[in-house]
Amino acid sequence: MSSYVYVCIIAALAILVAGCVADQPAATNAAAVDGDAAALLIRLQSDITAALEDLDDRLAYAAYDLRETDLSGDDAHAILANLSATDPSIVDCTVSDADATIITVEPAAYRGVEDTEIQNQSHVRHILATKRPMMSEMITVAEDIPATVIIAPIFTNESRFTGFASIVFRPEDLIAGVAGPAANGTPYQVMVIQTDGRVLYDTDPTQIGKMTFEDPLYADYPDLLDVARRVAGERYGTAAYGFAADGGQAVQKEITWTTAGLHGVEWRVAVIRAVE
Repeated sequence: MSSYVYVCIIAALAILVAGCVADQPAATNAAAVDGDAAALLIRLQSDITAALEDLDDRLAYAAYDLRETDLSGDDAHAILANLSATDPSIVDCTVSDADATIITVEPAAYRGVEDTEIQNQSHVRHILATKRPMMSEMITVAEDIPATVIIAPIFTNESRFTGFASIVFRPEDLIAGVAGPAANGTPYQVMVIQTDGRVLYDTDPTQIGKMTFEDPLYADYPDLLDVARRVAGERYGTAAYGFAADGGQAVQKEITWTTAGLHGVEWRVAVIRAVE
């Protein structure tokens, strides 16, 4: 991205943020929004998207190499082992046959999931129907942990679909590698959620995994829940709300968010700061 385009995007987002905050009641607009939130948000969106695309690209190359192998043989294991070592957020990598049964897994610690049938998972149904790559939302995977899955089809040289390869990864680890350095030294908290309200990452690790619309922690804060519904339903915006962590005094906070994602699955990326 050229520096000119980057500056234009930041300026446009800053104008949007300022305009949205100006429409709020004075009590929730205690501090002006400067360009720092917009700049941080653009960086997070760009780097998180790039991290997802890197996983997707590596998986696509592996699926291409797998087309010439016995999908349960030594060469397939070697390809998956190499793939699983490319990013610390990766739990394991798998190959499933055309009937959606896992037949090959690396690293070896997860080979206990081989022979597991996974055709009931929505992202698997998608690839079986479309033969196109897909990313899941966070689910409980065959390894019995919460994780996200990226899958890519495997075709023979004769274009026959023989199965699919998968990367199983922890979103919080992937995002932390981006958000930690980006937000370090700033007044901003970073949060990434799915559109169903599940928190994939938060600067406060105790929030990770919570379902915003169901967790009793948030039940007494209707303004927060209203904002959370906006974040889930709108691809970008800004809002303010009050929240008291650990039973303390309620603090006014300002949230600005945008969207990152892969293969049509959207993550809301937000920066939050206390309003003085």
